[in-house]
Amino acid sequence: MILTAKRLITGDGETVLQNSGLLLRDGRIAAVDTLSCLQNAYPEEEVLDYGEATILPGLIDMHAHLAYWQAREDGKDFDPYLTACLALHNAKTALQRGVTTLRDVYSDDGLCRQIVRAGEKGLATVPRLIYCNRALCITGGIDWQITGGTVQVDGEWECRKAVRRELRTGATWIKVMTSNRTPGVAEFTQQELDAIVDECHRLGQRAAAHASLQPALQMCIDAGFDTIEHGTELTLAQVEQMCQRGIAWTPTIFIHRFVLDRLARRTGRRDEVGLSGRDLQTYHLYHRSLRCYADNFLRFAETGVTLLAGTDLVFADSPFAAVSEELRCMVDLGLSPLRAIAAATGNCARVLGMQGEIGTLAAGAQADLLVVDGDAAAEIGALEQVRAVYQAGRSLPLPLV
Repeated sequence: MILTAKRLITGDGETVLQNSGLLLRDGRIAAVDTLSCLQNAYPEEEVLDYGEATILPGLIDMHAHLAYWQAREDGKDFDPYLTACLALHNAKTALQRGVTTLRDVYSDDGLCRQIVRAGEKGLATVPRLIYCNRALCITGGIDWQITGGTVQVDGEWECRKAVRRELRTGATWIKVMTSNRTPGVAEFTQQELDAIVDECHRLGQRAAAHASLQPALQMCIDAGFDTIEHGTELTLAQVEQMCQRGIAWTPTIFIHRFVLDRLARRTGRRDEVGLSGRDLQTYHLYHRSLRCYADNFLRFAETGVTLLAGTDLVFADSPFAAVSEELRCMVDLGLSPLRAIAAATGNCARVLGMQGEIGTLAAGAQADLLVVDGDAAAEIGALEQVRAVYQAGRSLPLPLV
């Protein structure tokens, strides 16, 4: 089959093809060319024309938690069975939004492995899933109480053993939690962070660091993590170091907007009046984070640092895998729609070591595709007008049931 639309966005951050099409065969893109050339070369192929729409690679969410029941008010109800149901529900939601690949940066022990198996056995339709299994934290550190989702480790060799244990589940990434809400405090020592990254890379896998504040950010850069998650208080000098070392940045901007909007809905105000305790602390932390993004995001993006789209949406009332909202935040802060789309396609594929396989409209790539109404190259909001989603060349029936 040949798919065509008015415009094709390839995912490299700059290329838009006009009057072109994709030849799909055996779940992959067999050829990309002008429509006339494809029709001349393959006259027997059926042509599906989406008209004024845009075709682009399936989106990639680089910071997802497939079944984070711990943030729900009804979390006490979630046993492993209900948790698996939540994971499958979120997987379906992601696909309906055109998100065909997820990097899960921690869920309950073994959950992601079993969701992958469910997809392989044809028991469920799920996105391509790359996962960390559990996250590593220090004893009593950030998220230590997330039952099933984190593991507490201390000391260099305990950290190395934990890396090996998590990779044993099939994980290809290791997630580390080392920046809590207190400025000036990093939870893991430099030696522990160095050991985690060294062990992960020695075994041919990659490492992601939850780090928002100083000095944890510099310590994670020095250790050589592959991605920095959040990074709200990064400095320009640190971003330049990340460029030099090939470290990518997943800013997760939208979750900060969402949390502040959530607090405002509760109090009817957009300031700290009416807030106390942890809610007040959250307001100050997230308000400062959004100010950092407003001041620095575009300046940092211009350094050439690899930007990644991640959502981190874990609340019962938050949308799951709302990558389009994250990209809208990037555009609001000055990034072009094409560069924002690259942050959810081609950039992610490179960081995942899957360039040429996903995140691109190129011959030989998996035919994971998103079709949206309108011109996504000019208006990022078009990504919310999902018309069709293809997974390995198969058009998914929308809505999924």
